Amino acid sequence: MKKKHLTLNKQITKTSEMHKIWKLKDSKSNNQIVVIKDNIIYKGNLKENELNRVNSETQDFAFLKDLFSIPYAYIKQIENQNEKNYIKIFFGRDSEEIIYIDSENIKNEVFDFIKIDNPNFKYSSETPNSISYAKAQLFALLSISAIFIWSLYLAIQIESGVRYELVGGGNPGITGIVLAIANFGTIKIITGYIILLSITIFALIRRLKSRSEIKLLKR
Repeated sequence: MKKKHLTLNKQITKTSEMHKIWKLKDSKSNNQIVVIKDNIIYKGNLKENELNRVNSETQDFAFLKDLFSIPYAYIKQIENQNEKNYIKIFFGRDSEEIIYIDSENIKNEVFDFIKIDNPNFKYSSETPNSISYAKAQLFALLSISAIFIWSLYLAIQIESGVRYELVGGGNPGITGIVLAIANFGTIKIITGYIILLSITIFALIRRLKSRSEIKLLKR
């Protein structure tokens, strides 16, 4: 019976110590401090004199009321992507919060602490394939190319003497937009397409270069 009592005391002590404070005083983002305590993630800014008083030995946590908080119970998923200066937290129905942390080591430390602190989260890691990771840029590339081909065809027809008119009232939709572009003429359409294509390809290459392993915690 005595042995059982000692074990219980040890567990309570361990639980009461499960909190961690990270001060990010040089951060230019909206969080200069991150605190995890009592199954809640806190982030935000404090006044400089109050921030200076906070350290690893802090026992007065009244300052937490001034920080944005996310209870573990609300969290659906946490993402920590290599070489990105933030951790993404998905919670509630469709809410998302980003914790910016410039130091890769501290960012990983925060993520690992959550992983250990709450075993209800299932850990996994993945490197997304190129298509799924850059789908927004690929969609933009395909959309721009489709509109270019359509408007260029109409522009050539218009320059050869064909006349087009929109039938019916209301919102002309994509057809009206393409026809309006076609009226700029083939030279301007080609020039505009080359500019937009260059911007989109640059964005696509940049996106693909940032592809890296993503560590996940899922409920």
